[in-house]
Amino acid sequence: MGDGVMHPYLVTALVMAATWDAWRWYVQRVWESPEEAASLALTVAFLGALGVARRNKEAVRLPLIPVALLLAAFAASYGMLPPIGRAAIAMAATLFCGHLAAFKERPPVAFWGLVALALPVVPSLQFVLGYPMRIVCAALSVGLLQAHGLAVERQGTFLSWRDELIQFDAPCSGVNMLWAGLLLMLMGCVLFRFNVLKVMIAVALSFVLAIACNVLRATSLFYVEAGILPHAQAWWHEGIGIAAFTVSAAATLWLLTCLRGREAAPCAA
Repeated sequence: MGDGVMHPYLVTALVMAATWDAWRWYVQRVWESPEEAASLALTVAFLGALGVARRNKEAVRLPLIPVALLLAAFAASYGMLPPIGRAAIAMAATLFCGHLAAFKERPPVAFWGLVALALPVVPSLQFVLGYPMRIVCAALSVGLLQAHGLAVERQGTFLSWRDELIQFDAPCSGVNMLWAGLLLMLMGCVLFRFNVLKVMIAVALSFVLAIACNVLRATSLFYVEAGILPHAQAWWHEGIGIAAFTVSAAATLWLLTCLRGREAAPCAA
């Protein structure tokens, strides 16, 4: 090992062992809410499948300097960062080594976005973005319903219609749709190895798309919740939510192809 590098599979195992305390916190955190581990499982499965598809038989060794810097940051984080911050560094170091082991190259910029989403961040996103997104979606839904000829008004996060108040509660904020859209969008950015500018555009489009699809979902649900559709079935609520997620995913894939096409066009020319 005179060249200062080690095999990435060995380094990955050593990094996980060195950051075991953060991984222990992560396991305890998701033990009661297993759905919070979905992003990490999907990220690892995606990178693993992509690594197999792009497998390279050439031996590769991992430079120790980036790993050493991440581990130094992890050690320095004791007493300075909350547990989720330390888990972020541990996860970044481990997945960085795993990416090099699978792809034989350093990860693209979007990879770090996947690392962030692999953490249990949905509660934090709900706390920070939940209320503002509810206000925005409620205001846009009112405008759309008024365009349909309905005398609907907004009162905070409530829709007022015929002396009835229909609430935009936390599940209606669109945060879950935003999380899923960002996860899918960043996976596409990793797949196509977009540069920083492309990733920033993709993330911004994910926010716009999440709000737009959630407004369509909320507007459709208004007709069900307000009793405008008298023969609505109980499963329509879940069905409309699934349809909104499907539209969001399809639009995300379409936007990714558009961004990829814009990147390839100058090269073709």
